[in-house]
Amino acid sequence: MHFEKRKSTILELGFKQEALPKLKQFIDLLWSSNEELNLISRKMTQEELIDNHVIDCLLPLQYFPTNIRVAADFGSGGGLPGVLYAIQFPEVSFQLYEKSKLKQEFLKRCQIIAPNLIINGEIPPRLDQVEIITARAFKPLDVILEVSRSYYASGGKYFLLKARQEKIEEELQMARQKFKDLKVKIHPLSSPVLEVERHLVLI
Repeated sequence: MHFEKRKSTILELGFKQEALPKLKQFIDLLWSSNEELNLISRKMTQEELIDNHVIDCLLPLQYFPTNIRVAADFGSGGGLPGVLYAIQFPEVSFQLYEKSKLKQEFLKRCQIIAPNLIINGEIPPRLDQVEIITARAFKPLDVILEVSRSYYASGGKYFLLKARQEKIEEELQMARQKFKDLKVKIHPLSSPVLEVERHLVLI
């Protein structure tokens, strides 16, 4: 299986050796549930799932903050990156926000693998206790900040997985019109398996 082939790459990105069995469990569950729930493209192969999605989410792992207790993931969908990070950081409570009832059902199945997951629907106006927000392939930056306005205003931190620099700059331009004091760090990320443009946006 492709997972066995990619184990060393996954470990090199900083994923914990002892968490590998749970990661494989999650990949198997995502793959088997996809036909029914359309969590990722049905045309995708298992190899593409691991290379395009799993490894993609692990690229910024070295930048994920330590010593936090509560994280929120917006638009969790098939659990990327929320479930992956919950497996890697079992001491952190991960609040996953997903509007689709079907996808919520899938995420609830993932609680067997990662009991530190809490599944929610709509993003609430307040995110008390949350110390960082993650998101991948969710919304433009200004919308992410808008839906979590009170969290942002209280000095909240964001860990956002984005693709092209050009698109990020466009999104930042929009965001700065609404949030004048916006402070952003952008880290280019390099995939060891694909020729793709990826960036981590830290706010």
